[in-house]
Amino acid sequence: MTYNDPSSSSTVTPKSKSFVERLIGVFTSPSATMQDIAARPSWLIPLILVCVSALAFSLYTQDLIIETQRTETLKRNPNMTEEQIAGMEKVMKITTPIFAVLGTGVFYLAIGGLLMFTGNILLGGQTKFKTLFSTVCWSGVITLVSSLINAPVMKARGVMESATSLAGLLPSGDSKSVLHTLLSQIDLLNIWWVAVAGFGFAAAYKFSTKKSMITVFVWWAIFVAIGVAVKTMTS
Repeated sequence: MTYNDPSSSSTVTPKSKSFVERLIGVFTSPSATMQDIAARPSWLIPLILVCVSALAFSLYTQDLIIETQRTETLKRNPNMTEEQIAGMEKVMKITTPIFAVLGTGVFYLAIGGLLMFTGNILLGGQTKFKTLFSTVCWSGVITLVSSLINAPVMKARGVMESATSLAGLLPSGDSKSVLHTLLSQIDLLNIWWVAVAGFGFAAAYKFSTKKSMITVFVWWAIFVAIGVAVKTMTS
C-alpha cells in the first residue's frame, strides 16, 4: 500500500513562456499566451518593440508624412510663404521621430488607463495596472505586422492611407466622401490587434471572452466614430 504524504505534495505551476514563445503565441494562440502574460506580467520589452517599430515607420515614411502635412497646411493656410513652409518642414524632420516614440508610449499608457477604468470602475473587476498594461503592450506586437505591410505600400502609392483598411474597396476618386472616411478607419489589422487586446483584458480580469471582446470593441467603435467626425470636420 502506498502512502502519500500531503505535506510533500504541492501544486505544480506551469512553466512561464519565454519571450520568443510569447512573441509567437500572441499571433498563434493569443488566449493562452495572454493567460501566461497576466500570470507573470512583463511590459518593457514589448513596449520597446512597438516604439522601435513606430520610430522605423516614421523614419521610412518621413518624406511622405511631411509632404502630406505640407498639402494639408496649404489647404488651410494658402497664404503661407515658402520660407514658412520650409521652416515647418525643418521642424517636422526633428519632431516626427520623437513624437513617434513618445506618442506611442503615451498612447499605450492611455489605453491601459482607459481599460483599467473600464474594468475596475465600470465593470466592477479588479486587477493591477502592471498586469493589464502588460497585456496591452503585448497585444501591440500585432502592429508590427501593420508597419511591415503599410510602410512600403504607402511609400509606393505616395498616400498616407493604410493598405489594410476597407477604404481600398472604394474607387480611388472617392477619397472625399464620408463613406471613404469611415472605411479608412476600419483597418483589418487594427481589428486583429483589438481582438488580441480583448483576450488580454479577459486574462487580466478573469472576465469571459465574450464580455471582454464586447468591451474592447465598443471602445474601438467609439474611437472610430471620433476619428470619422474629426476627419470630416477638418477635411
